[in-house]
Amino acid sequence: MPKVFEKIGVIGIGLIGGSFAKAFYKKGYKIYGLDSNNETLLKAIESDIFEGVANTLDDFLTFDLDLIYITTPVSSAKKILRDLSAKNITIPITDACSTKFSLVKLAKELNLNFYGGHPIAGKEKSGFEYSDDNMLKGAYHFLTVEKDDDTVLALKKMHEEIGMVVKVMDAKKHDELFGLISHFPHLIAFALIDLVDIKNRDAFGFTGGGFKDFTRIAASEPRMWTDIFLDNSEVVVSLIDEFINILNSWKDNILDKKEDAIFHDIGLISNIRRGL
Repeated sequence: MPKVFEKIGVIGIGLIGGSFAKAFYKKGYKIYGLDSNNETLLKAIESDIFEGVANTLDDFLTFDLDLIYITTPVSSAKKILRDLSAKNITIPITDACSTKFSLVKLAKELNLNFYGGHPIAGKEKSGFEYSDDNMLKGAYHFLTVEKDDDTVLALKKMHEEIGMVVKVMDAKKHDELFGLISHFPHLIAFALIDLVDIKNRDAFGFTGGGFKDFTRIAASEPRMWTDIFLDNSEVVVSLIDEFINILNSWKDNILDKKEDAIFHDIGLISNIRRGL
């Protein structure tokens, strides 16, 4: 059966964009790339997986593309959507941004042929040099779409073809879910590193495996996570308020020496974690 999308144009050839480019290339797709960083473009050219690369949108759009795949931080993705709309682009567009509701809403307002996507894969390091198609194998890929047409089926197929597990979810529900299990945990990791840095910077020299495991995600890329927090701010702020209430409950139990309550809560939570 022939591929619906044979020529994919990736905008943003960093960790995620590069990983998708490598994965789709290995499955026989023709890959084109756009990036504003000339060093990144040189690395992309040296990889020999791209049919063509460009450093401007106008040059990129001269390629004969079947699908545009945006793999940039969300603020850049919004600008790209506006630029594509201004150029009357009608081919399907998808993305890999970590927040979905505002992008889906904007694309609808711009009357673009847009299909939101979010791969649950990544590393703390960024850049094309760290891209790895194996990172996508077995990972979830969420499509946040309001329709179920041939393009959705083609997007499902192409992501399953590279070993991903595809799920379809409402964009608002997506942002609420990943605010809880991804965005807020990143905020906690950033805040904990901030706390130690403020209280006693020398303490970093004595950290063990537990601290390093807990704060691993605090090494994440600043631009991407600034955009995520601001774009999903309503969900994140609500979770901050709920977490403060939980911390205050722990604080009260510790101050009141409620040994049984503390022991019970740790046991209950420990069992939940072991079940993951």
